[in-house]
Amino acid sequence: MVLVLVSNIFGHYIKKVPVSLIQIGLGLLVALLFDVEIPLETNWFLLLFIAPLLFNDGRNFPRRELWKLRGPIFANAILLVFVTTILGGYLIYLFVPRIPLLVAFALAAILSPTDPVAVQSIAKRAKLDDSILHLVSGESLINDASGLIGFKYAVAAVTTGYFSATQAVGDFTYTAVVGLISGLVVVVLIQLLRDLLHNQGINDVVFNVVFKIMTPFIVYLCAEELFHASGVIAVVAAGVFSNTRESNVVEELPELRLVTERTWDLVVYLLNGIVFVILGIELPIAMRAALRSGDINNLTAIFYVVVVWLVILLLRVGWIYTFELYQRFIGKKKT
Repeated sequence: MVLVLVSNIFGHYIKKVPVSLIQIGLGLLVALLFDVEIPLETNWFLLLFIAPLLFNDGRNFPRRELWKLRGPIFANAILLVFVTTILGGYLIYLFVPRIPLLVAFALAAILSPTDPVAVQSIAKRAKLDDSILHLVSGESLINDASGLIGFKYAVAAVTTGYFSATQAVGDFTYTAVVGLISGLVVVVLIQLLRDLLHNQGINDVVFNVVFKIMTPFIVYLCAEELFHASGVIAVVAAGVFSNTRESNVVEELPELRLVTERTWDLVVYLLNGIVFVILGIELPIAMRAALRSGDINNLTAIFYVVVVWLVILLLRVGWIYTFELYQRFIGKKKT
């Protein structure tokens, strides 16, 4: 939390650099100076950080824009991820022949989804057009499922030598659809329970705010543990739905809305910052094996990183321009 506060002080004076990058730098500095390590469990990290952040993004996402851009958003979140996985994997394999083809597929799959936390953090300084920001933000909310499925089956192909496209498509469909349905069902049940408690006279503002804050954790756990579906999609769906149907409690207690929003601001401020500080702390751990390896020169490794980044970037730019031309060709876009 101290590093998050310090990063925002620096961000006030260094306006050209996104605060998220300053937070990564501070985390890296602390890791190198004090040999700090944070043992991360992926499931706990997703539950404690990603679930509440995505739920908040979902509840704040403009509904009209989400519906208006549904075609491009789903095309980017699903089709672009799989195109990047396959075509990007081949290109990475061609440019970096040291990487086996199946490993290149796995690398492209895990790099293809845009990250919602990073999008929101960096977009504020990039001054993107609203339509582009809504497109990238909407895509980033739901593309993790497709990226993780692509990564999962690419890794399975590397370790077992077997790949089933039918099984991968079926797995993705189940993960996404059941995640969506479970998120909607659970959040409806939670809101009905809140209304019931309110009608019983339990109107304490703090109690209701805590009840609201715990919603994404319950939704995520139910989707992941009970239905083995995508908790990420579940919390996004729950967040968007909670934005469309506000509870009767909120309507009758305007002070609850005020306290809830300020509490969410505090939670998101801290979680956003801590995520990037942890990323900086994890960098030395993630890079240690590569830096100490005698198989490849460090400058060559950095060159390969730039090549992979360019491949992913150019594929995304090419996809966007192709989609825009398609929209113009079919007459849906006049300008």
